[in-house]
Amino acid sequence: MVQLKLNVRNLQMQLWKECKDLIVALIFPSVCIHCHQPISTNEAIADTIYQHAMADFVCKTCIQDFQPGSYNKCIRCGEVITDSSHKKCCHACETFKKSFDKVRFVGLYQGTYKQLIHLYKFKNKRQLAKPFAYLLGQRLERCKDELFPIDMIAPVPLHISRLRMRGFNQALLMLWQWRDYLSKIEPTLLIRTRPTPSQIHLSRAQRLNNLTSAFQLNSNISVAGKRILLIDDVYTTGATIHECSQVLINSGAECVNALTLARA
Repeated sequence: MVQLKLNVRNLQMQLWKECKDLIVALIFPSVCIHCHQPISTNEAIADTIYQHAMADFVCKTCIQDFQPGSYNKCIRCGEVITDSSHKKCCHACETFKKSFDKVRFVGLYQGTYKQLIHLYKFKNKRQLAKPFAYLLGQRLERCKDELFPIDMIAPVPLHISRLRMRGFNQALLMLWQWRDYLSKIEPTLLIRTRPTPSQIHLSRAQRLNNLTSAFQLNSNISVAGKRILLIDDVYTTGATIHECSQVLINSGAECVNALTLARA
């Protein structure tokens, strides 16, 4: 009899929760964070990992605009290889000695996905940290054979002036969602020693020059013999990841890989 009462009580609570959620949805309908159109909760759109992650934030139309990248890409940095020579590395990786081993990313930096990353970084849409962290985590699970084992995970740091202006480090905010890896996260492993101008319109050579001596290792942390995973939002020319990795390798790290939300 007691068990029956408990079951009835649980059923009542579940029905009440569903009714409450329905009322809230009717009064305060969810809208797409990108186009501001209503998001229908009755539409089944979560067919992929990306759609599952973004279903509560992006409408059915905008959620379709996502490209995970080409299969014919550089094994180191993910750059699309357009020729038919069956090369494993792109021209940049063949001609420029990068200090990191591999970079893996979630999707291409274009369309709605690009705009969502902009909203997250520059418009203070911090609620996107959770779905972005989920996407990064799923990508990490799929490339374990390439990036594991991992001893330390660290965000690409912001200079204190940029951090004060933005209010948060976009890479670190995503990392704090990785509950299974909290023991490996080193939030202050790297320090940005000086502010650097925006790199949006700079070439690879200009970016490298812009970032020279911009990072240093936290003197309280040893990386000797460690395998390190760096987290950032967008990989463009690789200058930032290269400079960060160079500091770590010069300090004794065994290997540095990187995982980003997007590849430009």
